[in-house]
Amino acid sequence: MDARTSPGDVAPLVRFAVLRTARRLRAARDRSALSTNKIAILGHLARNDASTPSRISAEEWQQPQSLTRPLAELEADGLIARSADPADGRRSVLRLTPAGRSAFDADMRARDEWLRGALAHLDTDDLRTLAEAAEILGRLEGDDPRD
Repeated sequence: MDARTSPGDVAPLVRFAVLRTARRLRAARDRSALSTNKIAILGHLARNDASTPSRISAEEWQQPQSLTRPLAELEADGLIARSADPADGRRSVLRLTPAGRSAFDADMRARDEWLRGALAHLDTDDLRTLAEAAEILGRLEGDDPRD
């Protein structure tokens, strides 16, 4: 491995690897799967139990108006449930339904299946390195360049 250690040297390497892997994971999904936007919403609710549309918008880096239709469709399909916020009746609280959890889990299983197969060709040291890299990438997510 060479000595590329400055952020300017590493950034394009990480970007390239992350984008190609993300593309490949998207390709592993069934053609009839939910849209990426809907999966992001279901994933947010799976991680947070309940949330508001404005919180989903902020934390998933979405414009509020880009969530209106997918939220309505997810609700109509019975994948999320909407209720009034007990603290402020003007706001909605969204929750994942059992059907929504099932749809989300099925989508993640398809991606994980491809990834497990790809990882099976790596040795223990490479797997350990990837686990460490995943932890580091997770920490980067907290850095909001909009601040």
